[in-house]
Amino acid sequence: MFLMLLILFTFLFFLIFQLMYRKQSRKYEERIKKYLPREQEQIIVTANLKAKNSRFEKKLISSLAKSFQGRAFLKKWERNLEQAGVPLKPEEFFVLRLLMIAPAFVFSFILGFKGILLVFAALSGFILPTFYLKRKKRMRLARCATQLPQTLSTMATSLKAGFSFMQAMQLIGKEMSDPIGPEFKRTIKEINYGVSVEEALENLLRRVPNTDLEMVVTALLVQRTTGGNLAEILETMKDTIQERVKIKEELKALTSQGKLSALVITLLPVILAVILNFMNPEFFQPMFSHPLGLAFLFVGGLLIVTGWLMIQKIVKVEV
Repeated sequence: MFLMLLILFTFLFFLIFQLMYRKQSRKYEERIKKYLPREQEQIIVTANLKAKNSRFEKKLISSLAKSFQGRAFLKKWERNLEQAGVPLKPEEFFVLRLLMIAPAFVFSFILGFKGILLVFAALSGFILPTFYLKRKKRMRLARCATQLPQTLSTMATSLKAGFSFMQAMQLIGKEMSDPIGPEFKRTIKEINYGVSVEEALENLLRRVPNTDLEMVVTALLVQRTTGGNLAEILETMKDTIQERVKIKEELKALTSQGKLSALVITLLPVILAVILNFMNPEFFQPMFSHPLGLAFLFVGGLLIVTGWLMIQKIVKVEV
């Protein structure tokens, strides 16, 4: 009964939303038709509708997030969101996590979960966005490490061509893609707003906590104090970092099989249990009701987690 009410409420909500904005959308379409050819008209209308829907969703999340604004327990997520390049405030990210509980609950109920398992499955919707955020942060930092040699090479070439240090940074912000390009552009903006170069570079390192970038920032700060040939310093660091990146890529290729084995070993028992419970609930029910079945589940889960941690420890090689 509760599930039916939840589905009905969700359907009515989206129906009201569509009715409210459909009339306004048609008005925009009619105004655009008078001035554009048919092909351009269709492209612009589609883009406007997507942008308008995204603005509504953001406004909805922002309005719900106002009640959590300024809470102390959300401070730790601010830096993580910044480092991951996610354009959300901590309170908005928290509201998004709360909203994910409902689809996780519905999906688990459809699969036949009951009792405490249903509660844990619903809470997984609250936890999963944090794993996505950490993965996005890790991938963004990995892209930064890959882009750094090219960045240093471009800066060194610019300095040799007669550019100043600030002009070289502006060139990086203009030519390089995310994350190096936008982060350098943000650093230039901070300097233009009156922030010192040292503080702006430290802020850059705080937003992109990469070991190689930290070495570059340290070298730049030392060079500004002691002097020296900055282009030559950047080229030397570029060669060093490029070799490190090459070694990391080779290690990534060599350990990919172990990482895939960890993923298969971890997910296979869980997926098999979900499929068996969905196909024949009576066959799998003793695992949740009998004390011996619960003990088997506990021991199996403990062994799965232990195996995953051991494989991750083996395949993780620091360079």
